[in-house]
Amino acid sequence: MIKALIFDINETLLDINAMKTGLAEVLNGDETLVDLWFANLLHHSLVDVASSQFHDFIDIGAAALVMVAYSKGIQLTQEHAKQTIKQHITSLPPHDDVAAALKALKQKGVTLIALSNSSSAGLDAQLSYANIKSYFDIVLSVESIRTYKPYPSVYHWACQQAEVAPNDTLMVAAHGWDVSGAKAAGLNTAFVERPGKMMYPLGLAPDYSIESLDQLIPSVFNA
Repeated sequence: MIKALIFDINETLLDINAMKTGLAEVLNGDETLVDLWFANLLHHSLVDVASSQFHDFIDIGAAALVMVAYSKGIQLTQEHAKQTIKQHITSLPPHDDVAAALKALKQKGVTLIALSNSSSAGLDAQLSYANIKSYFDIVLSVESIRTYKPYPSVYHWACQQAEVAPNDTLMVAAHGWDVSGAKAAGLNTAFVERPGKMMYPLGLAPDYSIESLDQLIPSVFNA
């Protein structure tokens, strides 16, 4: 029986497409490079942990943005990149299905947890701007344990904070790597099929695959 749901934030709950125009301003207007930037951000967050380092998620994002710019012959300083990301990543709107789904889940009496690679301050700003912070019983940033998802220790730590066992917990994410990581850590998983997102073909299959968050209750609790 599912007692707690852990939600990824960026792209799962918040629409990151809203920042494409802003970041494209420092990439010669090329919005297609923003997806490349985000992939590099995630990649280098894992490089950080694997090499026994830990930098703020936005600092890694800035470094990744500088690298993407450099690959296209664009000069960009680390500080300019950082300020550009901070300006836009903390003002992302929620997807249309988010508020209603969180409200309905809250009424079910299950524990709702926000878990993000973003810093504590950045995560707080994101949830507050999107006006969804009040739905969560627990808000967790990996900054507290200095390890990024999808390392298994992150998911186990989140379960410990909520005082629930992994097999009583459902990880909800629009990233195949996040779903696969949580599954490997012993959690139940739900993949959210946001536009353009698919499961990693070689990853661990999710328990549920849903097109929108309003399918969570009928899929998970009324099955």
